[in-house]
Amino acid sequence: MSMNLSSPQPLGPLSVGNVVSASLRVYRDRFKLYYRLAFIGYLWVLIPIYGWAKFSAMIGLLSRLVFTELIERPETVDQARSHVMPRMWNFLLAGILVALIVFGASMGGVLIFGILAGVLGAILGQSTASVVVLILLGAIALIALIVGYLWLVARLLIVEVPLAIEDNVDATSAIGRSWKLTAGYVSRIVLIFTVAFLISIPISVAIQVATLVIQVVLAALFTRGSALFVLLYYVLVLGLSFAGGSLLIPFWQAIKTVIYYDLLNRKEGLGLQVRDSYPQ
Repeated sequence: MSMNLSSPQPLGPLSVGNVVSASLRVYRDRFKLYYRLAFIGYLWVLIPIYGWAKFSAMIGLLSRLVFTELIERPETVDQARSHVMPRMWNFLLAGILVALIVFGASMGGVLIFGILAGVLGAILGQSTASVVVLILLGAIALIALIVGYLWLVARLLIVEVPLAIEDNVDATSAIGRSWKLTAGYVSRIVLIFTVAFLISIPISVAIQVATLVIQVVLAALFTRGSALFVLLYYVLVLGLSFAGGSLLIPFWQAIKTVIYYDLLNRKEGLGLQVRDSYPQ
């Protein structure tokens, strides 16, 4: 299906390629604005708690701006901020809750795996055949853990997007919205993010190479481990990380928002949602 973001009608269900293409197009068209907002958001990270909440809200702000571009009712930054910033602490809370859910589920899976491995080891003994069986079962369990982790992350992937866009949504209900919208589309979401990850690799590699260059240059100019070396290294690397992250975050938020747009269209009818939230 061909993509045309300038069409006056809402787009139909999107293919994986369409989702990535639409995200790249919106990101490209608003690159300077999104980069500036992302960089400002990163600066807030330096301030504990309040700054983290501001950063979380800035991520939501990017999602709202992308969504309004997709539905061709673009908002100014001030308009979008007036909706997003009052929910600043909800964005932080949602992020904390998602992290706790993923961490708890991961630790639970590892604990269950450890218990089963111990029980099977005690039952099967230490013969060569038993070791082979345990290794095979361990490999299967590891694959199951990875699949389960990806499934859970996919279900909670777009939590901040409905929080930034929909009315009467808080941190917990945003998690519920993500869970509801992503049901049945996990494999598709994982595929989209795999493609997006491959696209982002050059930027990540460039950041790593630049970090290595900084370390080599500073080591040639200053004594490694000296106070000046450490100070310059961390300042430069932090600045580079912020600059690189500011390139990637708008791209990932565009991906998430287009996924949300597509799921909303598929499951609930985008037109109704748009009328409710954005009156003519």
